[in-house]
Amino acid sequence: MKSYKLNINALIVYVGLISLILFSTVLLVFNLAEPKGLGEMLLHYGYIIAPVSILWVLTDHYLWHTKFMQFAGKTLNIPPDIRGRWEGVLENADGSGTQKFAIEVSQTLTKLRVCSYSSIAQSDSVLAEIASSASEDNFTLCYLWQGQLNKAMKDINLSENIHGYTMLTLDQTNSVKILKGYYFTDVRPVQTRGGIELKWISIAFKKSLD
Repeated sequence: MKSYKLNINALIVYVGLISLILFSTVLLVFNLAEPKGLGEMLLHYGYIIAPVSILWVLTDHYLWHTKFMQFAGKTLNIPPDIRGRWEGVLENADGSGTQKFAIEVSQTLTKLRVCSYSSIAQSDSVLAEIASSASEDNFTLCYLWQGQLNKAMKDINLSENIHGYTMLTLDQTNSVKILKGYYFTDVRPVQTRGGIELKWISIAFKKSLD
């Protein structure tokens, strides 16, 4: 499964093309332009649309996480920058001890994806969002995920695929960014749950636990 969301980039392209067609139609219907000169007028119109489209792409992929945009964009609800690899520990509530755990967050202004890695399984987010407190001072990464058990675990479980939900609150009070929270799964016959604590490592991905 994967998240099924509005493709904003494609929508902007469609809106630009439709507005171009409507603009041309109005000019021709009301005799505001000759067919021979229409191409030149549309070219000038394109000079306006193209920079706006380029600016949007740059903002969506790059500019949103700059310090200026992060500070100035609070009124626009620009999310905090949590891109990159996070490493730490996962502790099951059943007392079985801690294990190494890592997540890798792919993020743009409009898209968010979380991949998780442990010694037991790896998972990919189905739905991922960043929620805030009522005062918008604290932020929490929330994601529904689908995981696949590692080969060593498949023989002792009824199902190879597992699902779960994770909520990790962002702590930026120190020089090192921390994500801390909890998770639960639909593992049978006994549902698993527990706590997670991670620190930000780098922007680079390993796509594995180690």
